[in-house]
Amino acid sequence: MNSQAPASVCIVRLSALGDLFLALPAIQALCDELPETSITWLVERRFLPVVQHLAPRVELYPVDGPDSLAELRRIQRNFSGRHFSVLLAMQAKLRSNLIYPFIKANRKIGFDTRRARDGQSLFINESIARADEHLADGFLAFVRKLGVTQAAENWAPLLCPEALAWRQKQLGDNPYLVLNPSASKDERSWPLAQQREFLQRLPETGWQGRVVITGNDPQQALELASVLPDSACLAGKTDLPQLFALLAGARLLVSPDSGPVHIARAYNVPVVGLYAVARSTLCGPWQRSEYCVDVYEQAVEKFLHQNPAQADWHLRIHDPRAIELISVDQVLTQTALALKGR
Repeated sequence: MNSQAPASVCIVRLSALGDLFLALPAIQALCDELPETSITWLVERRFLPVVQHLAPRVELYPVDGPDSLAELRRIQRNFSGRHFSVLLAMQAKLRSNLIYPFIKANRKIGFDTRRARDGQSLFINESIARADEHLADGFLAFVRKLGVTQAAENWAPLLCPEALAWRQKQLGDNPYLVLNPSASKDERSWPLAQQREFLQRLPETGWQGRVVITGNDPQQALELASVLPDSACLAGKTDLPQLFALLAGARLLVSPDSGPVHIARAYNVPVVGLYAVARSTLCGPWQRSEYCVDVYEQAVEKFLHQNPAQADWHLRIHDPRAIELISVDQVLTQTALALKGR
């Protein structure tokens, strides 16, 4: 038994989808290495399918936002009579920081001063060490404070039979790769014209299977799907379990910095990630960034006029021209390498 094991742990990590997947290696390791520790996780209700596989081991407390004073009061009321050994404050954002005073815990562990945004430092009494590291490694730093030494090898949600049956109905047994055209912010999304050219030239990589277009913009996806006659447009047509099944079955994912990158990574699907706004070593596919196209350093020099070697690890380039530095040739080259490696 781990001598550092706390009796109970409360975790607050609400969103976003990609960040939840990045937190899963740490949470799964916590479950695996500290079997006698009671674990409660406050998570957004809409993302429960991401963590539902942990329900036999973790108490999942659904949170709506919190988008209202009433929701904060509900949390306060439900936790007023509870006390935890440790609170892992895994989110430094105002709406999450407002929850921390309602969670009674001996140790309240948050981010270091550089990452503790929106005043998180006011609500914690311990912090993880300052480090230039991947976001997933930042989450692992929390559980290392509790004596957990290894990341979990398997942390992906289980694929549900209904979602697998849906995938079979949509695509059969034929090989396919997935193109996710856009991110949640336009500055991270590769220009549509370059994506069209990429699809037109995709046969240069040797790929002969189908292409599936995903995302939240059906009109954009239909336009891209029209480039290849046998492509499938599933944008806006998947729930979360279906999206997991779709990405898990792909030969490859091509995508800008977005949640699907981390979902595919969890299922060991190669990812050609497109990075310009932030470093792929910060927020790319964790430990699997070998196929990414990363022009971040070039963008730092061009648009911020800084030396990339001296730029802050978390510096982001909020300029829509940055992602335009990624060429079609670069993406085709990495796609061919990933397909060969696969």
